[in-house]
Amino acid sequence: MSKNNISDVQGNAKLPLPYRDVIDTYYLPIKIVGWMLFSIYSCLAFYKLVIDRLVNVVVMLWKGDYSVGDLGLFDYSSWRLTTNFIPFETIFRYINYSQYFNWDTIIINLLGNLLIFTPMGFLLPLLSKKFRKARVILCLGFFASLSVETIQFIFTVGSADIDDLILNTIGAWLGYLAYKGLLMTTKK
Repeated sequence: MSKNNISDVQGNAKLPLPYRDVIDTYYLPIKIVGWMLFSIYSCLAFYKLVIDRLVNVVVMLWKGDYSVGDLGLFDYSSWRLTTNFIPFETIFRYINYSQYFNWDTIIINLLGNLLIFTPMGFLLPLLSKKFRKARVILCLGFFASLSVETIQFIFTVGSADIDDLILNTIGAWLGYLAYKGLLMTTKK
């Protein structure tokens, strides 16, 4: 592939990375592998956040041990127990009452919600120039997290929490900052 063909494929938007010749030579395979890794990450994250919980519910219903009513599916009478619409309430609860929680619970809920969307903010700008603006990554992280929280609320699996939405969006932004940091270090 010649230099002109590569810049046509990239849309004249090359990243200033070291080993530019290697990247230009293997641009298409690198791009394909990158999108494959992003797809795997997306499927695993969505599985962990939503599908796994829904599969467990379906298995319990399939076995016949429980009914829809027994599991509380679509029963919104107790939604206040599994839903938080007050920003930072859960975060402050973990901080202020940390002595009553296991540290692994705090770390998984706070740090896990930050880190689960970080690859999105890092990989997407590397893979496509459409995602190289902070506001695009913030909106994408917000709406992806909103869809997960909405599914958790509708199917009453897990807990729908605005703090998860906030932490997931910040996680996507942190991934974007890591991407920008990579660009700054490679320019030096």
